[in-house]
Amino acid sequence: MIEKIRKEVEQATMQDLSVKRRQRELVYARAIYFKLCKEKSTLTLQQIADTLGVNHATVLHAIKNVFPTMIEHEPLYKEIYETIRDQEDLAYLKENYNALRKRYDNLLRIKTEQMSDSHLELVNIVKEVPERHIDVAKVRVRAMVDMIKNYA
Repeated sequence: MIEKIRKEVEQATMQDLSVKRRQRELVYARAIYFKLCKEKSTLTLQQIADTLGVNHATVLHAIKNVFPTMIEHEPLYKEIYETIRDQEDLAYLKENYNALRKRYDNLLRIKTEQMSDSHLELVNIVKEVPERHIDVAKVRVRAMVDMIKNYA
């Protein structure tokens, strides 16, 4: 994850984050990198600092001081930050969705395997109801179940 963030920031800003200079563009690029790493990972400030060979105070200073100033006064860098942040959010959501979908399908398969044959037969009958008539079918099935409960 952190390597991907670094690559995205370096590509968007056209800066090599490992260079030890204090040029404004490089300082802003590192501030974006540090902020995204802090938001998107569980790494400590020192672990983030180690990725660029600086100390944790540099990371903290960039996040607390440089980043807010940059966001306020540099619309281009703000846009770069927001674009990468949103891109990462989308990738994270897709990844989580796929994992959850796989888990859901597996649980559904297990649940279906545990159903008795008579319940499976009812499920298959209900699956035959056309989509446009589902609401009516729900009402009627609910009424039938209530009748069976009350009179059985």
